[in-house]
Amino acid sequence: MAKIDKETLETYFDKGVDIANRRVFLIGDIDGESVGNIIKALYLIEADSDVEPCELFINSPGGSITDALALYDVINTMCCPVHTFAVGMCMSAAPLLLACGEKGHRWVGENCMFMTHEGSDDLEGKFSDLRAAVTFNLSLDKVWLKLVSEHTGQTMKFWQAKSTKNHDFYFGAQEAIEWGLADSIWNEKAA
Repeated sequence: MAKIDKETLETYFDKGVDIANRRVFLIGDIDGESVGNIIKALYLIEADSDVEPCELFINSPGGSITDALALYDVINTMCCPVHTFAVGMCMSAAPLLLACGEKGHRWVGENCMFMTHEGSDDLEGKFSDLRAAVTFNLSLDKVWLKLVSEHTGQTMKFWQAKSTKNHDFYFGAQEAIEWGLADSIWNEKAA
């Protein structure tokens, strides 16, 4: 394995990565920059060992569904198992990232808050462009519903009802476990 110099490690740690302990942190918005850093870190961690698990900690209000799907695709092509932890908040596109972790290793903080909703976009422009954008965004909603349904064992209709019942649908850690987003409450103390 190639040695990584201290400066490179510090740079990654500043970007939410703890390579030495195989941990990656999604703290804040899901966007191109955060997802890009996480993807690079996951591949660095996997290069070190493709059998030892890595951990993805999530504390996110959500953000770009297309960036979330990019991270989702990478997680699902990794050889090493990805264990997921939701702490603080796991909202909008983020619950899918929690749910796609290795079954049995998807944890949630006891006080973590969740939210799902219909996708949204600030659209403006020609009617034909708006129609195309709305169609595209509705297809992204269907992708999210399909994937979260596959990982939780709930139907697409179940998640659609949660996402469209109110503008924003909030729930807690226990519901996240009951509905299959997570496996159990994370209560392990660091040694």
